[in-house]
Amino acid sequence: MCRPGLSVVYPQLPGLFAVGPSNFSSSDFQDEEGRRGFKLHYKFPWGTETIETLKNLGDTELLRMYPGESSKLLGRDGRRNVMPHVLSMDGNLDRGVLAYLFDSLQLAENPLTTKKNSQRKVLKLHPCLAPLKVALDVGKGPTTELRQVCQGLFNELTENRISVWPGYLETVPVSLEQLYTKYDEMSVLFMILITDATLENGVVQLRSRDTTMKEMMHISRLKDFLTKLPRPGNCYLNIIPSCETFDTLSHLGTEEFFKNT
Repeated sequence: MCRPGLSVVYPQLPGLFAVGPSNFSSSDFQDEEGRRGFKLHYKFPWGTETIETLKNLGDTELLRMYPGESSKLLGRDGRRNVMPHVLSMDGNLDRGVLAYLFDSLQLAENPLTTKKNSQRKVLKLHPCLAPLKVALDVGKGPTTELRQVCQGLFNELTENRISVWPGYLETVPVSLEQLYTKYDEMSVLFMILITDATLENGVVQLRSRDTTMKEMMHISRLKDFLTKLPRPGNCYLNIIPSCETFDTLSHLGTEEFFKNT
């Protein structure tokens, strides 16, 4: 059981998933009963708003709920017995999602055109937050066979819990440039293009949302490559420190700790 004070870590978490961490900020407060906490804010274009509040209620709530049974409530922190503290969290989900959407919407150079001042819109959600990791689409070649390959790959990836957008089911023809624009605005991390070359030698084109670079990869390697992408559960497990690392956090300070995480 972690000792009271671990809440110092959480003001830093939103910035780890943000493109512009400086737009997130936090402030300490103390209520009328002397209980301390912090508020998490985001700087929207129309002003700064609170998106989450975390308050340390201490051990009073537990002792009030279980009078005379304090010995049964004790937890272990290393070799010591400690009384758990209650954390109260109050967040606005709509405002929090809106904050990440504002943070992630970027204007980047468009490598597909030579026009001056030409930019493309990219929703650069953190890989942990992007709801779609991959988009599957077809290029030149026999449509029926290409869609069969896409369907087989779609089934394989979804069985391995990789979120896929089935773009190959669309019937309205569009250019590759339009596909890139569409998936960048949807925040899809990678686009896989199945073409007649795939039918001949099993090679597909893989395009990255963030770098716009395209590389050729054999279809048999896709699952292993994509399963290594960050997933929400793994992201939090890798970031939130355990009780053993809390002492290090206390000595280094929160900013220095996360700089090395």
